[in-house]
Amino acid sequence: MARSRSYEAPRRKRSASRVFAGIFGVVVVLAIVLTGVWFYLARELDRRVAAALDEAAGGGTTITCTDREVFGYPFRLGLSCSALGVEAPANGVRVTAGALHTAAQVYDPSRIVAELASPASVEAPGLPPLALRWDLAQTSTGLWSDGLERVSLVMDNPVVALQAAGGAAGAEIARSTRLEAHARRNGSSLDVALTDAGIVAAVPGIPVMPPFDVSADMTVDGAAGWLRSGVPGGRFGPALRGQAGVVRQLRLSLPSGGGAEVSGPFRVSQDGRISGDFRLALENPQAIAGLVGVLVPGTGGIATSIAGAVGFVGRQENGQTVVDVQVRDGEARLGFIPLGDLPRL
Repeated sequence: MARSRSYEAPRRKRSASRVFAGIFGVVVVLAIVLTGVWFYLARELDRRVAAALDEAAGGGTTITCTDREVFGYPFRLGLSCSALGVEAPANGVRVTAGALHTAAQVYDPSRIVAELASPASVEAPGLPPLALRWDLAQTSTGLWSDGLERVSLVMDNPVVALQAAGGAAGAEIARSTRLEAHARRNGSSLDVALTDAGIVAAVPGIPVMPPFDVSADMTVDGAAGWLRSGVPGGRFGPALRGQAGVVRQLRLSLPSGGGAEVSGPFRVSQDGRISGDFRLALENPQAIAGLVGVLVPGTGGIATSIAGAVGFVGRQENGQTVVDVQVRDGEARLGFIPLGDLPRL
């Protein structure tokens, strides 16, 4: 019996050794395969980025990614640049920014996150040269088989200032505590959401405004392609010409008290005239009317008219005064009361 046990012990050790050797072999094979896959994907990423830069250059837009490098082995795949630049002379656009880092997990390459370092400078038609800075700027994108599915942007403490001589930041125009923007495809439509909290604006030539918050949540019918091709013309307002959709919420609020919230279906004519049936909920209408008139030139008269009329035609809902505003080809009416014309988009 003792002899039997003495023979079994070495056999167990040899069996355990074979198991560990097998596991080790599998790990080595997986590591080799993963390494090969990672370097293949890294070369493919670098090739595609280079091709995209060349394609942009062929279209008249120069995109620079200084010190371009693919990084992240073994579980991430990312691209970094020590500085980023975009220049489109035909459109009069020039943008420079700090370091860019993008990354995706090897097992989920369809979700890409990126971080852009402050500061940035922007030159564009119709705008003075601007200097931007922030504490944190991150984006997240989701890809699908036919292209970009969604994109999100988050910025902490963004500041916009006039650009002084030599590229330094000059007088501040606006700042906020947190900016978030989201867009996603919804069938053939595009869902868009925006929040900007704690806005403090000091635009030259415009009266001083109190701090305020802005939020928007809307759908634009048939605009899913904007995620792939960009907003037509680069400006959201004019791009809405000929479009229709639904505003779920467009809100302007004052932390000190006062707010306006618009919702309802809309359509925009080819010449920029807005039509729609809107629910307008107000808190402290007089306080918000002045801010609306400053933020949206051409709406001061309408805002004041609504603020003066809500006491007669408004209804109370959840502590808000609610009115229904009808807009036809830019002309706004509160029931039978004409309010004036909205500015064209």
